[in-house]
Amino acid sequence: MVRMALMDQYALDIWRLGSHGQAPPPAPGSHEAKLLRAWWVARREARKELGAGGTAGRDEAQQRASRTAPRPLRRRAGRA
Repeated sequence: MVRMALMDQYALDIWRLGSHGQAPPPAPGSHEAKLLRAWWVARREARKELGAGGTAGRDEAQQRASRTAPRPLRRRAGRA
């Protein structure tokens, strides 16, 4: 069994499809930027529908709790 890297397989596919007169496949990972952009736009539009800050449907206690985050613990300086 021969193991191939992703780019080796892609190069073989380009050669094989080119020899048959077909269009080459898209490069690996070329669609990821489009997917991320579509996700980001959909998320932004969903937040707009919820209202400013995404607080629609929350009661006052939940809003206050989300604004006040717990403070990080501080270590006391050790005495020498």
